[in-house]
Amino acid sequence: MRLIAGCSDNGSLKEVICDAGTDTSKKTALQPLSVKSSLLQGLKCSIDRICVISSRRMILGRNNGVLELVSIERTKHIDGEQENAEHGSKEGTTGAFEISKFEVIDSIAGMLDNSRLAPFYEKSKKRVRLSDGFVSICPLPGSNNEYFVATRSGLISIIQLGDNLKKLTKIGTLEVKAPLDFAQLCDTEPNEAGDYVFGYGGEENLVKLVRMKRDGSSLSQFWEAKNVKNDRLDLRVPVWPIGLKFLSAYSPSDADPSKPDYQFVVVTHWSHLAHYRTQHGRKPLAYKDLLPNREPLTALELIGEDITELGNLKVADFANFSFVTADLKHNVYKFDIDGKPIMKFGKSDITGASSFLGIYKQKYLLQGGLDRYIRIFDLATGSRLVKVYTGSKINSLVMLDSEEIGQIDDSGPKLAKRKSVVQDEETLIAQDDELWERLENNGGSVKKVKKARR
Repeated sequence: MRLIAGCSDNGSLKEVICDAGTDTSKKTALQPLSVKSSLLQGLKCSIDRICVISSRRMILGRNNGVLELVSIERTKHIDGEQENAEHGSKEGTTGAFEISKFEVIDSIAGMLDNSRLAPFYEKSKKRVRLSDGFVSICPLPGSNNEYFVATRSGLISIIQLGDNLKKLTKIGTLEVKAPLDFAQLCDTEPNEAGDYVFGYGGEENLVKLVRMKRDGSSLSQFWEAKNVKNDRLDLRVPVWPIGLKFLSAYSPSDADPSKPDYQFVVVTHWSHLAHYRTQHGRKPLAYKDLLPNREPLTALELIGEDITELGNLKVADFANFSFVTADLKHNVYKFDIDGKPIMKFGKSDITGASSFLGIYKQKYLLQGGLDRYIRIFDLATGSRLVKVYTGSKINSLVMLDSEEIGQIDDSGPKLAKRKSVVQDEETLIAQDDELWERLENNGGSVKKVKKARR
């Protein structure tokens, strides 16, 4: 497996090459072949989003407002060579494997605008300062090397990749109502010449559907959701959608031609699942509680048989598919579309909130978070396949391929020794233990002094 992670603490791009069964938390388990950091720029330039264009190109979105076009070159890494200065190579493997070399070949600055978020916190003493960031970087459906970029502050840009995939050009920037937690393009139907349609929403920002001209010259909102009725205490239900995915058009025989025909599912921050059908009206067709204590949720990824490139689903009804989400504690859940829990990924293994969830080819669940581990789960069974310590919070994670890279050599050591990865992790744990021991000893001596004075 070849994984690329956008790390927060040092602003690096980290490549992890490993096989199924890898676990750096256990000294005797299989260790990764390579863990290498590239393009380090520091905490203030951390990578928020990764958009893979091909096996040779990707676009990175950093939290300083810079979009980077990055080239990927593969070079041979033979067993025994010390090309990976950070972690070394895997001992006891057969044959050679390739590692990636990353290089920024073009960039665009000034994609973010913090001032557009100022009205949401300036008048309140309880709100923290909001920072802009990228919420979506993805290809425009049916386009030729054009990409959709959306920010938390409501800036919508179209970026063109030209000059033989070596140049980024910003075609134009439009504005929608901020703040955004997501901006999801609709690609459930072929679109070779028509306008683009996307949905967006966020904190106290109801879901809105927007039609954007193909040349990026203008956009217009054509539908807006309406909040559900007050709760049983007659209190207003907070608005905070955090994820949206489109389904195929409903297209009933008695469809109203004056109304748009779109279907989508929404998960809210306060643990609600909503089914929307624009032919039905502005309020959700169904609105269900997912978790009993309303634990805040942070993500939405669909699981089904006919998933599009952008994560939407080609089904005409709210049936026969499921989704994955995560809360702000350490839980990653799989629900059916009716909101009934199916399984929990990781269980007690995950110790920090998930900052990223993704699905690769409807086979693997990619997870990364505050505990600084990359985890790969089997999407069907929930079993953990990979666990690799990265030393940094994971903001974004992609899998370039799922092929097994190397095999254990039975004539060599029983298991491959990735000393530096294990030792780095053990060193951090040992330092924590030493610190606690010193604190406990100091605390004990203070108590003894107090007793002596009495």
